[in-house]
Amino acid sequence: MDLYFQIYNDFVWGFWPGIIVVFGVGFFVGYLASFLGLGGGFIYTPFFHSFFHLTAVQAVAVSLAQMPVSALSGLYVYYKNDKIRWKQGFLLLVTSIPAAQYTAYAFGRFEDTELGKQLYNGIPLSEFIYLIVFTVFLGILAIYNMVTALKRRRKYFQSVEVQSQISDSVSKVGSSSSLSNQNTNSQVATDLKTNENQLESFSFTAKSAIIVLVTGIFFGLFSSLFGIGGGFLAVPLFVYYFRMSPVEAVATSFLGIFLTSFGTTVQFLLLGKLHWELALIGSFGGIFGARIGSLKAVKAKPYTILLVTAFFQFLVVGWYLVGKLPKF
Repeated sequence: MDLYFQIYNDFVWGFWPGIIVVFGVGFFVGYLASFLGLGGGFIYTPFFHSFFHLTAVQAVAVSLAQMPVSALSGLYVYYKNDKIRWKQGFLLLVTSIPAAQYTAYAFGRFEDTELGKQLYNGIPLSEFIYLIVFTVFLGILAIYNMVTALKRRRKYFQSVEVQSQISDSVSKVGSSSSLSNQNTNSQVATDLKTNENQLESFSFTAKSAIIVLVTGIFFGLFSSLFGIGGGFLAVPLFVYYFRMSPVEAVATSFLGIFLTSFGTTVQFLLLGKLHWELALIGSFGGIFGARIGSLKAVKAKPYTILLVTAFFQFLVVGWYLVGKLPKF
């Protein structure tokens, strides 16, 4: 085992604690990834970069390698609950897969070039660029998701309050108005059902198709560059533009994460950047975590997913700003 799992000896507490911690992180990442519709790389990449001293490319490669297995586990739950919107998901893949493949190749090769190896403040230029871009990008998304989540939370509680007031009013009305109320409720239910059917039968316009294709390019680019799966972009797009519920957006994003990360993992493996022994243990933990996370996401409140996403984005940004960048 030592011959093939030598990397675990680099962990600060030793070999077996390293395996246990990676399995635990895998479980946690799988849970969050399936709950939020993200690739989990916003935790995995800094973790392997910091605690196993992998290069940026190697950390991204390991992060992406554990995604297909955990994503498949979560996808099964979403499929059984009919939460995947296949049209939007497959259209996203048209551009995300080629973009991810090209980015993985270019990113992996840049680390080995003379320019990428040049030291800047004591570290290779490729590492320094990665840290700056990752932190800025994640920070912008964290602010955006936090503001949006708080707005959705406020609207949610306002709607709950209105419904409570309506219920109180109905309970005080005599039997003479009960028929009128029933008709009103019936009309509201019919309108809601009509809206649901309209969302189900969503048809693409040329504009919406182009938006998804362009988003797919950045989905694949950021997936390969940061190991984050691209859900940071896809989930807000599906929620705000295509009017999906947050859990539908997460499920559809997870479809893209599964197929995109699988192809990119092969690319990094061919480039010799993948520590498969780290990805293997993390994947085992991710299988269980993804199953539980997807079950929780199906029952989550509308604003919860975005709020949790923003919280962990801020957490990772803070980790890099306090723990990593000052050293450089």
